[in-house]
Amino acid sequence: MTTQKWGNGMNDRALKVLEQYDLEITLTRRGRGSYICETTQGLRILSDYSGSENKALFQNCVMEKIRSGGYEKVDLIIPNREGALISRDWEDNKYVVKEWYTGRECDTASESEILSAVCNLAKLHRLMRLDADSEFRQSFTAQEPLAEIRAQNIELKKVRSFIRKKNTKCGFERLFLNNYTKYFEQAQQAEQELAGMESRTKALLENNRGSVCHGDYNHHHILMTGYDIATTNFECCRFDLQINDLYRFMRKILEKHNWNAKLGMRMLDHYSQVRTVSSDERRLLYVKMLYPEKFRKLANYYYGSNKAWISGRFLDKLENLNRQEEMRNNFVKMLEK
Repeated sequence: MTTQKWGNGMNDRALKVLEQYDLEITLTRRGRGSYICETTQGLRILSDYSGSENKALFQNCVMEKIRSGGYEKVDLIIPNREGALISRDWEDNKYVVKEWYTGRECDTASESEILSAVCNLAKLHRLMRLDADSEFRQSFTAQEPLAEIRAQNIELKKVRSFIRKKNTKCGFERLFLNNYTKYFEQAQQAEQELAGMESRTKALLENNRGSVCHGDYNHHHILMTGYDIATTNFECCRFDLQINDLYRFMRKILEKHNWNAKLGMRMLDHYSQVRTVSSDERRLLYVKMLYPEKFRKLANYYYGSNKAWISGRFLDKLENLNRQEEMRNNFVKMLEK
């Protein structure tokens, strides 16, 4: 039987989903796009879910493997009374209830917390290994690096072609075309680098067939809980080279720190002290950093936007990207050595 006391006058229809669980709820409060529930069984969180039941099973499989290695604080999905990991409301919207923890997000302005988060990622990676022939492998495996980068370069050319055909161009579109050659040359160089190390990359993939990435490891999903760290939101986890998790986290942090090369190298060093980075992984990290990912993402966001009205934010972001470009290139050169 579920008993509930709604905090702050909340009576959102989504909360009705909690009636499908054997939880004694004493209080609820809003979280980031979710409801945090205080229960007699511990802290829980209700959030919407876009994946399949199979994806939820895979997430739990990964998190159970992490827990078996002694790392307890992950947000395991709790089954409802019917034993399903995903619950639905009357409109067939999907939700999950997960274990949760008291803490605050990692402070991206704090170098000590950034380095703690990097070490935390390395610890997770040592535990995130499943059977190479897992039943989930076919459904949840990342695209190979060379195929991914080729597809991204095709997207870039498509966006340029679209803008060039426009009769009237806004400030963002003009600046995009003016800078396109510079960034696309970087994209092509990254593709050529990957093509040159394709056999080594395939061997790396084969030797790490059981390796799983978090897929979206960022400060929002890292909770500083006092003496340790909780890692949450494994919705994007998949079989992949784990250096890609480090790349994504490093890139986002370094963008916030104006591509501080010293900080970047310290992040890599701290990660390597917990989990060894091979020479081929380090080369792949260099190639990923070489690729103008922020430019590509901006192009992708623009292409999918309402082009009848182009937000000034696109121009602001491109101008900021250009301001950081020299510092980014300096870090990439340092990483190449």
